[in-house]
Amino acid sequence: MPRSTSTQVNVAATELPALRAAMRDAQTAAADYYGQTARNVSIDDLGTPVRRFLVAAQTVNELLSKGTDAATYKNIVSGGHPGASVIRGVKYVRNVVEHISHVIQPRAEHTLIGGASGLRAYLFWDEVPAAVHAQLHRGTQKLKPDYDASLLGVNVTETMLDTLKFFSDVAPNIPHRDSRGEWTDFPLMDQPGVRDRLHPEEPSEEVTARAWLNGRRPNGDVRVICGQITRDGIRYVFGHTFVDGLSYAPFVETVEQLSLDMTAGYSYVAGDVLENTVNRNDNFPHVVQGAVFQCRHDIGTWTTAAPSGGWDKDWVDGKTAITWHRLVEMERNEGYPAGFSYLIRRARRMNALVPYSP
Repeated sequence: MPRSTSTQVNVAATELPALRAAMRDAQTAAADYYGQTARNVSIDDLGTPVRRFLVAAQTVNELLSKGTDAATYKNIVSGGHPGASVIRGVKYVRNVVEHISHVIQPRAEHTLIGGASGLRAYLFWDEVPAAVHAQLHRGTQKLKPDYDASLLGVNVTETMLDTLKFFSDVAPNIPHRDSRGEWTDFPLMDQPGVRDRLHPEEPSEEVTARAWLNGRRPNGDVRVICGQITRDGIRYVFGHTFVDGLSYAPFVETVEQLSLDMTAGYSYVAGDVLENTVNRNDNFPHVVQGAVFQCRHDIGTWTTAAPSGGWDKDWVDGKTAITWHRLVEMERNEGYPAGFSYLIRRARRMNALVPYSP
């Protein structure tokens, strides 16, 4: 029988609940780990979600390896898929966790990045000692080159996202999703000025990432439009994104992008945010990239549906005009370092400023 060249596996409906549960465990462990890196915790503390992730990820791997399309999956993992080495490396170190008396955790040496907006530790996979490796079964020992090539010395969060991305690539319907259709516990919370991915699906290259970002619906429940500004013939609308009655970030979109979002089913409305919200910054000391607003009443009581057209005339509240002009300049990357506007746009469009609380 010829070797399968498929890059995706067929997952039976009866297999989905277990796979999605294991994916949720892996997703939650990854988000938990990332959240902990912004807190003053020990390497021992960080090791706990790392080991949880390894066990959950290997559970997904085993379920796919024994599923109804196991042959296709095994061909993918043993073949030339660019993410397969990561999966083999994860299996190797998970077997250390499960079978050997050795504690797997990030190496003690790490990098701290940040400033006024808070610090985050960036940690890397550590060496597996030769004496530990020697205790493993021969089949597991054969996976060590994958661990050394794809995990050793690599940022732990990046590896977690690569693992989740691989599973999503080969079985697109197994990621666990929340009530809004987003991956459960994603995106990760933005850190100002840091380009590292915040989502398993996010491409690494900026040009590709921008297209991906514009092609997916914004996160959050609803966006409240507060005005419009035209610059160099391009019309921009702006306002606040709300989730569960709270806004952590503003947004800026071209009228064309707004139309695409609305066509995709995303909700835009118009209303006076300042008159109908209260500032809750004191309740969210870790959100330092902007004001946090909470609705006084249900959004539907003080907003109207956004029109589908008629964006020819600019309008903006004089009290906030300077702020909105500055935000539009950020979106256009006027006077900012190369790549800066993408990081700002990503944080706003993904609503990646919502604090994660494991």
